[in-house]
Amino acid sequence: MPVNKSPTTNKLGVISSSYHEKLLRLNFQNLRKRRNKKSNPSFSITKEFIVRFNQTENPKEKEELLDLARKNILRCKRKLGLKTLGSGKHVHLPTAWMEVMYLAQCKGEIQDEALNMLYASLDYASFDYEHLPTLFFVAESVLYRLCCDAFQKTYLYSVEIKLTKIGYLVFLRLFIYYLHGHLESFKQHLLRLQPYLYALSSSGESYYKYPNIFSNVQFILKTMEIICKRGLLSGSVFSPVENKKSYKNIDAEMNLNVRQIRKEYPLEKKKYLQQVVL
Repeated sequence: MPVNKSPTTNKLGVISSSYHEKLLRLNFQNLRKRRNKKSNPSFSITKEFIVRFNQTENPKEKEELLDLARKNILRCKRKLGLKTLGSGKHVHLPTAWMEVMYLAQCKGEIQDEALNMLYASLDYASFDYEHLPTLFFVAESVLYRLCCDAFQKTYLYSVEIKLTKIGYLVFLRLFIYYLHGHLESFKQHLLRLQPYLYALSSSGESYYKYPNIFSNVQFILKTMEIICKRGLLSGSVFSPVENKKSYKNIDAEMNLNVRQIRKEYPLEKKKYLQQVVL
């Protein structure tokens, strides 16, 4: 049964915010330090690679790009430790999760394989405070894809199902970290998610015919409602003056994110984001 959704146009194509790129560079820097500055192969899955992979019509180039993507899939499997339940000296989950999210933007078999790998890893990976920045990156990437890519479709499709399942595991992990008091220093990360969550909440009812998917979306929204209500509104970390200055800066960043997302929607979809328009 098709899900009734209004078609939208995604003009950005791939995740391209400087925030994602900065976080990616930071994780690679940390990885090099942890490996005693040993030389590592450069990360070959870039924005340019993704665009070429998805748009090329040249059969020879398409095969070459597919071969390179498959090699990166194998490398990510090792970094994720899929055969060792996430353990071993060769495993580095933050870097692997980020690489897999980039690979998941390559349409076709690479996208399916990357999302399957990410889901499996999130399902059994151990909890580590160092994972939090990357978990927020994955959370933002998943919400971005659901809000900007999935809304283009007028029917439920396999990638959308996988994204909601991955989103469930990511936000379950964030909720567990929240219960243990580990999100106090991640308020800006939480605020970055809110524009996407507003958009998702406005369209979430379109999944009601699919109980499993609908429950995943509702879980994401409910956990973030709890975290944001009790975490972001708490003044325990900042003094009133610092709070005012900090949230003023964060609000400015949020408004930029909202405007960016709104560009993804035609005029008839603006109602999805009315709650966050100033």
